[in-house]
Amino acid sequence: MVIDIELTLNRFGFGKIAENKFQFLCFRFSKWKIPGKYSISFEINWRVSDMYNQVKQFVEDSFNAGVNEKSMKHFEQTVSWLKRLKPDADEPMLIAAYSHDIARAYRPIDSKTLFQNKEFNDPEVLKDHQEQGAQIMAKFLQDKDYNKESIKRVENMIRHHEEGGDTESDIIMDSDSLSYLEINAKKHIGLVDVWGKGKVERKIDWMFDRISSSKAKELAQPYHEEVKDLLYKQF
Repeated sequence: MVIDIELTLNRFGFGKIAENKFQFLCFRFSKWKIPGKYSISFEINWRVSDMYNQVKQFVEDSFNAGVNEKSMKHFEQTVSWLKRLKPDADEPMLIAAYSHDIARAYRPIDSKTLFQNKEFNDPEVLKDHQEQGAQIMAKFLQDKDYNKESIKRVENMIRHHEEGGDTESDIIMDSDSLSYLEINAKKHIGLVDVWGKGKVERKIDWMFDRISSSKAKELAQPYHEEVKDLLYKQF
């Protein structure tokens, strides 16, 4: 056996991402205290990927550098709702949930100005928002040597998070809607003077109506009713 790590003459290894975990294969050539005795050993270590935390930092840094207001609470609650809707959600789903709106950080104009003359569900705006977000996150994850299949899943979920279309994208969309109705809808009511009551109401209703699952719809109902009541009382 190896007596003392300080006696190690040579140690080297290599690693890769596999199934969202980091696989590290280490070879060690060691000299024993007994004259003429040597050993060669190797070990394989699996470590849970830390990519989710890196993504969180990337999202925050991106918004800090942009012109749009940060929505960290919205992103955090989107993840929270995802875990409630799908308790076994894996890292790619958590990444997609947290970073689904990353494209907003790279818009040249702020949302307040953008939506003065556009509806929130304008088809071109939604298409650009989803596609740009998918591309941004795919590049970030590729630069980090993240698992290729996981990158494809993250891309797909972000590319369809506003309209759904498959099981994973539907869950991200529903989680986003729940978080919006809980967190962001009240912020939008505060901007009625900018966008108009009708546009804000249409946004609130659209975020509720698009929810795909009966479970998510039931969870969202109290929030939807609360913000609609608030909108009518204030305006």
